[in-house]
Amino acid sequence: MAASTFRYQLPKKAIKTDCPNCGPKHRRTLSRYIDTQTGEPLPDIYGRCDRESNCGYHLNPYQKGPSGLSYYDEVKARTSIGPIPKLWFSIAARQKYNGDTKQSIISNLIREENATLEQAERVAQFLFDKPETGPVVAGSAQQSQVFTIPDEVLQQSLGHYERNQFAWLLRRHFGAGVADNLLKRFNIGTSGRWPGACVFWYIDERQRIRGGQIKLFDDTFHTVKYVVKDGEKRTRTTWVHSAYAWRCDRQNQPYPDWLTAYLDERNDVQKSPCLFGLPQLLTAPADQPVAIVEAPKTAVIGTPYFPGFIWLAVGALSYLNAERLAPLRGRKIELFPDLSKDGSAFDRWNRVAGELLAQGFNITVSTYLEDNATEVEKAAGLDLADFLLEQWKEYPPDWGE
Repeated sequence: MAASTFRYQLPKKAIKTDCPNCGPKHRRTLSRYIDTQTGEPLPDIYGRCDRESNCGYHLNPYQKGPSGLSYYDEVKARTSIGPIPKLWFSIAARQKYNGDTKQSIISNLIREENATLEQAERVAQFLFDKPETGPVVAGSAQQSQVFTIPDEVLQQSLGHYERNQFAWLLRRHFGAGVADNLLKRFNIGTSGRWPGACVFWYIDERQRIRGGQIKLFDDTFHTVKYVVKDGEKRTRTTWVHSAYAWRCDRQNQPYPDWLTAYLDERNDVQKSPCLFGLPQLLTAPADQPVAIVEAPKTAVIGTPYFPGFIWLAVGALSYLNAERLAPLRGRKIELFPDLSKDGSAFDRWNRVAGELLAQGFNITVSTYLEDNATEVEKAAGLDLADFLLEQWKEYPPDWGE
């Protein structure tokens, strides 16, 4: 069954609340399910925690509980009006054609066909309230609009690498020549949100700038963490649109039009709706295989180690799906999931790969990390970049500098 046929879904723009499994140390990590018919969120126990490797909480509204019924089953039982014979729709349609009103049709079905009030109303609703359908005209309000970040915002971020910690780390580990090629290849930007922060730009297959993730790294290529007043740990991670709004607010300046539209909750805007690194496909040979990792940092670092691949990042463990991988149809794809203590990250991507394979993707899952990492490294949840950089300390490759 296609995902779009499910009534209860995780929306593209997540509705966040506290995870019941994480406790107070990690706030607003649970993405809640919504009822697509009403747009309302389900009770806050139904959702998926963003901390998938460390927590793993996921209560699906279609998952059966101790009673043997799922949330879906219980709602269906409460709202079920029973089967409606097709003949009733034919009878009602003839009456509507003859000029009968909606209320008279309802009354007739109850009186002549022994329908319940709910059944009769459902038949009449189908005939009288059925929305008109027609072709979607390009440029019409019905067509989904894509909200993007202007190219000049990206261009303003490029360069300034003397105050970019990620650029400095790349140069320290790979040398200036390799590092500068990577910075250009992946359009790495510099952000003023925090001193030393970088920007990973998400640019789709049509060269539209869909989002920019801002990160500040420490000396070990890990995201800087800090502790707020209540003891909660947070990372120096945000998004370009949020940082832009923060700066406008501080300077008491109006938002530019693109930012107003991007932040409008009525618009369907995703922070990273595409793969990171897609512009590489414009110049890569058609037969060059693709390697997919979770984080942009890992895609950048993996490139000089394994230059035979086009390195892309999906953005998060749960973001691996056919929609994001659509530009890669026809290419050979290899997945490199992060490590996890119980192997759950590998198992998840292995399962998704099976589904994608059935949809026509040429896709495999690498066991490189699982085969070579120690139990300590697995427990630490290292990604491929962590593993490669650790190995590099003992066996530094020749980068051709």
